[in-house]
Amino acid sequence: MKTVVIIGGGTATFTLLQGLRQFPTNNIVIVSTADDGGSTGILRKDLGVMPMGDIRQCLIGLSYTVPALQSLFAHRFDRGSLKGHSVGNILLAALQEVTGSPEGAIAEAARLLNVRGEVLFVSKEPTTLSAKLANGTLIGSEHELDEPVTKKRSPIAKLMLSRATANPRTLDAIMRADAIILGPGDLYTSTFPNLLVPGIAEAVKDAGAKKIFITNIMTKLGQTDGFQASDFVREANRYLGAEDTPVIHTAIVNTGKPRPAVLARYRSEGAYFVEPDADKIKKGGMEVIARPVLSNHIHQKVRGDVLKRSLVRHDAEKTAGIIWDLIK
Repeated sequence: MKTVVIIGGGTATFTLLQGLRQFPTNNIVIVSTADDGGSTGILRKDLGVMPMGDIRQCLIGLSYTVPALQSLFAHRFDRGSLKGHSVGNILLAALQEVTGSPEGAIAEAARLLNVRGEVLFVSKEPTTLSAKLANGTLIGSEHELDEPVTKKRSPIAKLMLSRATANPRTLDAIMRADAIILGPGDLYTSTFPNLLVPGIAEAVKDAGAKKIFITNIMTKLGQTDGFQASDFVREANRYLGAEDTPVIHTAIVNTGKPRPAVLARYRSEGAYFVEPDADKIKKGGMEVIARPVLSNHIHQKVRGDVLKRSLVRHDAEKTAGIIWDLIK
C-alpha cells in the first residue's frame, strides 16, 4: 500500500480524496491552522478552539460510515442564530473541549466516522496568516486574503505566518510518504500556509517521495490574477525553497475548458481560466501531464454557506487515476 500525503484542505482536497478511495493508498491530509473565516472563524474566536473546517471536510472525505452520519457532519444551518455554522464544526469544537485537545477531537471524530487514513494539523497551535502586497499594503488575516473586498488588488509579494511549531506527526508523515501532493486549492490561503511552518518545506524538499503539484482550473481573485499553469508551479517551487533544481517532480495540468456560461459567471467575479502552458513548465525541468481533468458537474453552493466556493472542480477519478499511475 502506498502512502499519499496531501498538503492542503478544503473542497479541493475533499474532491481528491473521493477519487483516491478506489486505490490501495493510505491517505494522510495535512491541514493549515490559519483558517479564520466563516463558521470556523467564529468558533475559533468565541471558543478559542483550533480551526476545524478543513479538518471536518477531510474526515468526511476519508469516512466509510453510513451516509446519514456523513450528512450530519456536513450539514450547515441556513437560518437562526446558527446560520452559516456546520454541524461538524460545532461537534469538533465540542470534542476538543470534551477530550481536552485538538488531536483528541480529531481522533474521536475519526472513530465516529470510521475514517481510513489520517488528518493532521500542520502545527501544534492556531496561527495567523498575513501578507504584504506588491504595493506595500498589509493584509492581516486569512479571511481578508481569501475574500478581498475590492475587484482589483495588488499582487501578493510575501506571505507571513505567526510563530508556529511543526506537528511531529506531520513531519513523520512527510518523511515516510510515497507521494506528496500539493494542490489543487487556493494557493495562498490553503496550500502555502502549511509550507510557512518552520521545518515543513524543508521536510518536503528532503523527502524521497514523488512530489506532485496539481494546478487550479480557474484563477482566484486577489491571489492568482493573470496566472497561467506555469505560474502556479513556479510559486509552489518558490515556497518549497527551490534554488537551481525544482522541488516539484510532476505537474498535473488541466486542459479542459468550462462551458461559456460558467466562464461568464467566473468573469463576473474576476476569475478566469488557467491556460495550460505546459511547455514552459517542461522547460523548467519538470514532467507535465496535461489532460482534461475537469469535472462535468457544476457544484452549487450549500444553503447557509457564507463563503465563496468553486463552481468547477477536478474530476476526482481522473485526477486520482493519474496520481496512482505515477506511484504504483
